Parts: sequence; C-alpha cells; structure tokens
Amino acid sequence: MRAQPEEQPMRGDRGSGLVAGLALLFAFTFLGLVWLARDVDRGISNRSAAHSIAFQAARSGAQAAEIADLRTGSTIVVDPNLARAAVLETVSALLSSYGLDGSVTAIDIVGDRVSVTVSVTDAGTQVTGVGTVRAERAP
Repeated sequence: MRAQPEEQPMRGDRGSGLVAGLALLFAFTFLGLVWLARDVDRGISNRSAAHSIAFQAARSGAQAAEIADLRTGSTIVVDPNLARAAVLETVSALLSSYGLDGSVTAIDIVGDRVSVTVSVTDAGTQVTGVGTVRAERAP
C-alpha cells in the first residue's frame, strides 16, 4: 500500500490574506472618494446658494429707489432705510427656504448701487456670497 502524502493545513489558502487586504484597501479608498465628492459638492452648492441669496437680496434692495427720481429722469438714488429692510427680509426668507444657517455680513448702498455680502454656515464650514445690483429705469 502506498503512503498518502501528509496534508498541509490551509495549503489552498495561500494569498487569500493579500486578496482580502486589497479588497479592503479598495473599499476604503472608494468610500473615501465618495465622501470627498459629497463634501466638495456640498461646499460648491453652499457657495452657489450664498451668491444667489446675496444677488436676490441686492436686487430687492435696489428696488427701493426713490420714486420721484424714477419719474423725473434725474439721478436715481436708493433709499438706504427701505433698501436695508428689503435686504434683511429677503435674506431671511431665502435662507429659510434653502434650509441654511447664515447672515448678512455687509450691506453697502451708494447712490443707485446696492451690494450685499451673505455668509452661509453648514457643517462647520462658512462660505461667503456677494451680490451687487444697480437700480435703473425701465426703457
């Protein structure tokens, strides 16, 4: 009778640790890339929202132009008190509709120009948007 060769334990598992390690490496790399893409996308989205909110707020502020100036054709001047109130109201409404936390950091009114700076904070990151609009007569 011929002797059977001795079986070596786990002889068929050679290299399985390497394969498992590579699989885990690729899985963690993939998850890291997904997280990074989501985080970058959120930052870009928040920056875009901040600019949009600032522009819309500046637009609503510029609509507070003196009616007499618009009718007579003289130089247009924006009423600073009405413009500030319109800017703050617009920013508040848009931030709540976007579901964001933020605030107005600056309102600059010079003659017929209204500039608004808005800061948006999300997940500990703060982005800033700026919008500037000039009041003009309709043709």
